[in-house]
Amino acid sequence: MCYYARIDPSAVPLFFSAAAVQTTTNDRFLMLTLKENSGTALMTDFRPLRAWRYNPGKVNIQDVIAPPYDVISEAAQGKFYEASPYNCIRLILNKIRPDDSETGNRYTRALGHWNAWRQEGVLIQEAGPAFYLYVQNYRDKTSGQMKERTALFGRMKLEPFEKGIVIPHEKTLAKPREDRMKLLKATGTNFSPIFGLYEGAQRRLTPVWERQRAAAAPLYDAEDGEAVRHRVWKIDADADIRKIRDAVRQEKIYIADGHHRYTTALEYARRMKEMPGAERDEEAGSDFVLTALVAFHDPGLMLMPTHRLLQAWPGWDPDALFKKLEPHFDLRRMPLEKAAAERAQKSSSISDPAFFYYGGGSEALMISLKSPDTMREKLKTRKPDVWCRPDVNIFSELVLGALWGFSEADRQSRLFYTHSDGEALEAVKTGKAVAAFLMKTPRVEILREMGRAGELMAQKSTYFYPK
Repeated sequence: MCYYARIDPSAVPLFFSAAAVQTTTNDRFLMLTLKENSGTALMTDFRPLRAWRYNPGKVNIQDVIAPPYDVISEAAQGKFYEASPYNCIRLILNKIRPDDSETGNRYTRALGHWNAWRQEGVLIQEAGPAFYLYVQNYRDKTSGQMKERTALFGRMKLEPFEKGIVIPHEKTLAKPREDRMKLLKATGTNFSPIFGLYEGAQRRLTPVWERQRAAAAPLYDAEDGEAVRHRVWKIDADADIRKIRDAVRQEKIYIADGHHRYTTALEYARRMKEMPGAERDEEAGSDFVLTALVAFHDPGLMLMPTHRLLQAWPGWDPDALFKKLEPHFDLRRMPLEKAAAERAQKSSSISDPAFFYYGGGSEALMISLKSPDTMREKLKTRKPDVWCRPDVNIFSELVLGALWGFSEADRQSRLFYTHSDGEALEAVKTGKAVAAFLMKTPRVEILREMGRAGELMAQKSTYFYPK
């Protein structure tokens, strides 16, 4: 569901913005601990906003929904384009054209749509500041059970990671950051939210949500192409706004999704502050970012694995490459059905680091690390166990990097990803990939553990469903 947050320093009470900088040292971010007697308290500044949102009198809401830009394939992009001339795909991921230039490109076209839709009344701005309750109902693809996830939309003050208020868990890459910066510079608007997790405020927030759901019909009620139901309620009563702000104030926010958007927003805010005549107060629009917050213990919070697929590679010699793994891994071949069961069982524990290789046929290879000390020895690092045990780190840093000699550029250019077991196997069978490396389903606790340790995982380590 799209809510748009305008970054406009000249209209501070009405709009807000994005900003941010990633501070890393050897893939580790520095986090300052503020002492109780220092006079400074950790504080998440989460505020309501005057959102720009779709006018239900002008559009069919289900026709304008799209997920975040980084999970949209070229084929899906085309379908969203066809669904409606007002689908938010034209804002978040406009098509590239052969004649694109510095003055006419996907980013300037996004700005053109943004301006036109507001002028035409397709997008309307809220009369006053509000939070938005966002409820998604979906069917768990593994268990078949219906689930419900509850999020709260607002604008969050951007904080550098070293403050320990907003906490990342994944690395970011330069190319996606550059892409999002171009869109942000062109439009001055957050079109997609950061997805953040909090720990303790759910008990205080739930009564506000339940009261709002009982008192009013949703602003929107629509189902997307994956049969996910989306409902949105506006929360604008002063008392409720105060309760929400107070409840979130003492929370740390763990980024679940949107690392590239957050770091881009931080950098944008920094640049805005350096501009001649820029505002120096704490209310600048560019110091805030559109954010959706979900509780760690929300019963509808669901993680899916992100499998790694290897494209054709001249040096691909499975026998020779797996020989290099034997001193450090237990390699066990098994039927595909058993491999699926083993992976499901191992997903419940971080203390059993393993992933699975499929290269065709009816069998898979389970690859289990013998000792986390191998990660430290081969990578010459003193990183803690919480960093050494996740299968995505083992595969990316130890297998691909240290043992097989893939450079960072190789990893970015040779790998592609899927969250579907079936798609991973089919890619190998059809020759789209020479190998599939099937990851375990991560536990949501890994975000908290990595954050507390000040560590970062490989890119595309976690995938929350639905988007």
